[in-house]
Amino acid sequence: MHWVHTSCDVAPGAGLGSCLSETCANPDLRVETQVFTLVNDANALNFSDLSYGGNQVDGYHQAKSIPSDTGEPVVFGGSTTGPSYTQETCSPLQVTWSVRPACAKLDINSLSKWCESNVFNESKGHGVRKLVTDPSLLSEIE
Repeated sequence: MHWVHTSCDVAPGAGLGSCLSETCANPDLRVETQVFTLVNDANALNFSDLSYGGNQVDGYHQAKSIPSDTGEPVVFGGSTTGPSYTQETCSPLQVTWSVRPACAKLDINSLSKWCESNVFNESKGHGVRKLVTDPSLLSEIE
């Protein structure tokens, strides 16, 4: 799961395009990432506690919460992802990624309920780009 943060003054919406606007076509983008194992367990994390839900901090739209007990995030520079991009065709949008090293358990029922209606129009998992292996395209991990 990843939460995209943008420097553009925009409202959340469907797709990465909602992080841009006509007056802000080259934003600073930061992605906070957490890997989840989906479990059928009401005692696991509830996605509604983590999702956006209209939350704003200092005028910026933010997730309500991101797990803080899954390790210090590994931070690195990269670009946006998606099935349209490969080692040969890179995204033009640069991103600072923060990836937490440990997995967290998430109640699949809470995610299913969130998928029924959300401002991002998300209803299923999406494809990602194949792993980049060319050393000249990889940034140093700090």
